[in-house]
Amino acid sequence: MNKTHISILSSVVVGALITGIPALAGQTAPSKFTADPDKTMAAAHESFVKGDTKAAADGIAQAADYVKKQSAKVADDSKEGMKRAGDELAKLGEGVKNGTVKSEGELKKTFAKVDHEMATCWHKTAESSQKAGKDSTAALKKAGSALQNSAKWSGHQVSEGAKASMSAMKKAGKATGEGAKAGTEEVNKWFKGIGDGIEDLGKKL
Repeated sequence: MNKTHISILSSVVVGALITGIPALAGQTAPSKFTADPDKTMAAAHESFVKGDTKAAADGIAQAADYVKKQSAKVADDSKEGMKRAGDELAKLGEGVKNGTVKSEGELKKTFAKVDHEMATCWHKTAESSQKAGKDSTAALKKAGSALQNSAKWSGHQVSEGAKASMSAMKKAGKATGEGAKAGTEEVNKWFKGIGDGIEDLGKKL
């Protein structure tokens, strides 16, 4: 095979690879983030910092859809709050898309508020579960996780009480995850610690 043939063959192979990359990325990228909106927000933030506003806007829109869907899983008195959080994200995504959102700080501020609202909604859901005599640990864990994420985006610290509650829940981890109920007194401590943490962080946002 002469040099001309090798050159042509190389061009064809490279062209095929380049053409295939967007399709492959389109198939794999969305599935990465379906279970956790904060991973999607983190990826969107990274894209925004790199100047890829289209990818950032798409990621934020995906996170917004996820958050809105969570309104079907929270207590009745939290549904509007969860939808509102999703709408806030959707609005941010539109702003990134049309160029009105220009700073990284705007993204972080909105992400922090959205996570704080999610923490509030899950905490209220845990309260409803408690009142109904049901296990509230799953909702409390989600509240704690959202609270941590909100603190991370905002640059503030989570209160010591909330940290202690989240640490205790992690230690209880496997047992509560399999459906075993923690003691009422223990759960009440977690509930109060995370609730106080949500209130404390809310004053700083």
